[in-house]
Amino acid sequence: MDLRQSLQRLEWHLWNQWREQAQHSEHLELTNSELQYLYTLLAWDVAGVRLTELAESMHVSKASASTMVRKLEQRGYLVRHPCPEDARAQRLFPSPKALTLKQKEPEIYQAALQHFQHALTAEELEQFIMLMDKACRQLSVGEMSPPKLSSQPYQQL
Repeated sequence: MDLRQSLQRLEWHLWNQWREQAQHSEHLELTNSELQYLYTLLAWDVAGVRLTELAESMHVSKASASTMVRKLEQRGYLVRHPCPEDARAQRLFPSPKALTLKQKEPEIYQAALQHFQHALTAEELEQFIMLMDKACRQLSVGEMSPPKLSSQPYQQL
């Protein structure tokens, strides 16, 4: 298996883990696109995000983001609050229902970590961690920063 295939397999594995968690936590109603919007919204959960910022970070039109936001709001996954900097704008925040998905995130990555701990020797795992850190440090994630991974289980290795 070449590197491209390995990366694709890892991506699919993690995505399937997300879908599995969604199913067990009664979020199976979400489409892949909706889940992607929610995951992006969860990365901004402390400060909230304006619709324009969400559209830009998702690389979609403002109209498309607006439609998705309406759907997610109707399903109870996000809430709107007035923007303190601009009275005409609103900030979007994940609802408590959406935050249950965020609580599942460590479980998903912990399962992947456990797989690598079992598939690799201790020395190989250490090398893998160093190489992944080096390879991923400069990856572009657009204007949005990924969620902070300072909590368990991310620091276990």
